[in-house]
Amino acid sequence: MLKSPEWEMMIVWYFFLGGIAGGAYFTAAIADNFGSARDRAVARVGYLLSLPLTAACGILLIADLGLPFRFLNMLGKFSFWNPMSIGAWGIGVFGLFTFVSSLLSFSSSPERVALRRKIGLVGSIFGFFLASYTGVLLGGTAQPFWGEARLMGALFLASGASTGMAAISLILFLTGGAAGEGFGKVKKADRYSMILELVILAVFLALLGSAARPLTTGPMAPLFWGGLIGLGLVIPLVLDFVGRRARALTAVSAVLVLIGGFLLRYVVLMSVQA
Repeated sequence: MLKSPEWEMMIVWYFFLGGIAGGAYFTAAIADNFGSARDRAVARVGYLLSLPLTAACGILLIADLGLPFRFLNMLGKFSFWNPMSIGAWGIGVFGLFTFVSSLLSFSSSPERVALRRKIGLVGSIFGFFLASYTGVLLGGTAQPFWGEARLMGALFLASGASTGMAAISLILFLTGGAAGEGFGKVKKADRYSMILELVILAVFLALLGSAARPLTTGPMAPLFWGGLIGLGLVIPLVLDFVGRRARALTAVSAVLVLIGGFLLRYVVLMSVQA
């Protein structure tokens, strides 16, 4: 019999914050490279948001390892076969991109703007990695539920995109930027990302079949159906379509999406321990 991993809440937060960081950075890079001057606020918020969240992921990983020196040792030697080493390097490299992009986001110099845009596109690759790597990591384990969940990485990536966009739109709302054109574009993109997440989730469950019981019928079922799907995806979509002109409702929708993103990681990680 396989022993269930005894993972605590800080691992759930590590997965959750990493998804937001990757999604926010990707959104910023897209707005920076393909948006108009009116989308500059979206780019700046996304870059600045990804920096502290990536730092928090590093702190959580160090706390889980127990000793800071173990994290530094992983950075000192890259081990392709060691998932923790890959994760440490992913956080470290992506952290450098978020730091440089955040600094350059305050500059309006044409040369630095051009540099920032190029860095953003390359950095998005590492943002995708951080958002999806945790799902791929779980799918590569020998746990009966996790090992059969082949779309876990894609599901975490879609969730990272939706939570990243939701976090940006919420910050824009709280800082008075909801009246700008960029806010509307982010909310529209977030709607599409939530729909994509629902589709991937449906395929994810279909491929799992009876192996999905720890989520759908076990102790985590109320959080999965009512929390993740109902509160975190369906209700935000309804609020976005029905009350898209009511800025307060779009802010509520963003909060619910963030709650749903957290619950996704929680139910997936804790289902084998329930």
